[in-house]
Amino acid sequence: MGLPPQPAPLGQKLGSRSREVTAGQGGRGGALRWRRERVTSARAESRLLGMSSGSAPRLRALQRHLGSREGRGMEPVSSPLTTHVLDTASGLPAQGLCLCLSRLENHGQQWTELRRSYTNPDGRCPGLLLPGQMKAGTYKLTFDTEGYWKKRGQDSFYPYVEVVFTITNETHKFHVPLLLSPWSYTTYRGS
Repeated sequence: MGLPPQPAPLGQKLGSRSREVTAGQGGRGGALRWRRERVTSARAESRLLGMSSGSAPRLRALQRHLGSREGRGMEPVSSPLTTHVLDTASGLPAQGLCLCLSRLENHGQQWTELRRSYTNPDGRCPGLLLPGQMKAGTYKLTFDTEGYWKKRGQDSFYPYVEVVFTITNETHKFHVPLLLSPWSYTTYRGS
């Protein structure tokens, strides 16, 4: 029994119908022809992958989200320090949570804010520190939990969460997850 044929990579031209219309071809008719050809191409691609006609565009979007070759060039440079916040009350990522990264300076006397940002739809905050920006020392991530819960119409016990940690080797990567509910939180050093 032979192996099934391998599907063509997504985005590969599938026959003469998938050609793109160049600028200046046919006005509105050219645009309609281009649309019809793209739809035909997507259907052919779906058949090759064994999916319904609506699945291929969703698959391409998912591949871009996960960093496939089609979505490369749009992601930020990998940060040596990352965080991920999960809302354990809903079981979803905590989107839109304001956070602040600070470093202890002046011989342990003063916190210096390095970055203020918001978590993305996946509950992550990419690019907290740029490669080469991290140095050994004491850092603090402050999460505005009160603001996050108020936006959701929920009271909370903790107005903010501060996670203070020490970095001794600036060549390593560090991941600081936060599991959050209105009445509790948990953090740990992730990988």
